[in-house]
Amino acid sequence: MMTEQTQTAFRDDMKMVPVPAQGFGNFFEGDCYLVLYVSPNQRSTGGSADIHYWIGGSSSQDEQGAAAILVSQLDETLGGSPIQHREVQGSESPKFRSYFKNGIIILRLLHVKGRKNVTAAEVDVSWSSFNKGDIFLLDMGKAIVQWNGPQSNRREKLKAVLLAQDIRDRERGGRAQITVVEGSDEEDTPGLMKIMRDVLGQRTGQLKDAIPDEGHDVSQGNTVKLYHVSDKSGKLVVQEVASQPLTQDLLHSTDCYIVDQGGSSLLVWKGRKASQEERRSALSSAVGFIKAKNYPKSTNVEVMAEGGESAIFKHLFKSWMDMNQTQGLGSTYSTGKIAKVEQVKFNIMELHARPELAAQQRMVWRIENVELAEVSPSTYGQFYGGDCYLVLYTYQRANRQHYILYMWQGLHATRDEVTASAYQAVNVDNQFNGAPVQVRVIMGKEPRHFLAIFKGRLIIFEDRRHRLPVVRE
Repeated sequence: MMTEQTQTAFRDDMKMVPVPAQGFGNFFEGDCYLVLYVSPNQRSTGGSADIHYWIGGSSSQDEQGAAAILVSQLDETLGGSPIQHREVQGSESPKFRSYFKNGIIILRLLHVKGRKNVTAAEVDVSWSSFNKGDIFLLDMGKAIVQWNGPQSNRREKLKAVLLAQDIRDRERGGRAQITVVEGSDEEDTPGLMKIMRDVLGQRTGQLKDAIPDEGHDVSQGNTVKLYHVSDKSGKLVVQEVASQPLTQDLLHSTDCYIVDQGGSSLLVWKGRKASQEERRSALSSAVGFIKAKNYPKSTNVEVMAEGGESAIFKHLFKSWMDMNQTQGLGSTYSTGKIAKVEQVKFNIMELHARPELAAQQRMVWRIENVELAEVSPSTYGQFYGGDCYLVLYTYQRANRQHYILYMWQGLHATRDEVTASAYQAVNVDNQFNGAPVQVRVIMGKEPRHFLAIFKGRLIIFEDRRHRLPVVRE
């Protein structure tokens, strides 16, 4: 049966703005929407229509209030007969979801910038937000496209892909595909550019020139600040703690904090041991903070509990370690000694696709100066704790090639090397059109299927000294 619907959104001026038909099903989490649904049956019989008002997770209180008012006005205009539905991002009703054949797509655009202080901020989903010198992540829920500006720096690229992977793994349950577009060679990825144009529209004119990173680093260091929220004196008090670079040890489980990104958005963190009043008042504290700073009422506020931090929040800190993240081997070995992983019996059925080990093909690279350096086959199975590696495993199944791409990360590798391993994994994945299954492996926590690739035996050197030479073309 044919269905008819209209979808409208309202922006900062609280006015309804029609959404083009090709944009039906695309929602911005910072906005609120009205969706009017009238089936042909209802039109011919005079039955009641359905009005849904959808509330984005990052929409302001003013926008949410306006949505409720406008629903009432629309209801009156239609004679009071429509059925009203309130929809909240992430908890939409089956009826609402049924309207959109391609599913509901939550859109956002993240701007990644900086040389020393690399930061990410949400910006308008528009070509006008782009420039030649930075990185932009177009987040479409099940797919994330990373667009690298022609003049962007290497550190920005590494930070962006790590952010994209964090969004995929921690916010999408590992079910989002990450792809990369090089702004200097857009013609090499026509399929991805078509996706971007479908979302952003046709690009007109030239992109804006690059903004120097040096000025950004200084301004970000001054504008990204951490504030402590406390009620120990009997009333809520907000006090500045630090500015960038922020470190995780500044956050204490007994308190609540606000991270201010220069007024563009506020991120509120609630410690798991904070008082009930502090936790309950976290959002109202942020609203009061906005008023005190004379920030726009439309300033986005995101509230999160300890352990449930968003990817953007974590990337505002110099380094971040999750509570369940591996921190070391079971035993400590002195520098230069070797930690041996003993031979284990391995059931080939444990590999997801059950490949034949006899038919395996392996390629191993080490991260050197954030680039890939091929490792000699004679040293396969030897890893150094100060390095990161990529291992590509290829096998045949049903006359087709399948791939598993492992990112092995040494405990003593630098932050840049760990980030580079993630970035290079995306590049390798793209070379195989997204076919590889990606697996992150922490030194000392190697899964049994990884051991099987090296016939159940690894030699792990604790540091990076005395390495055997790599193969270079």
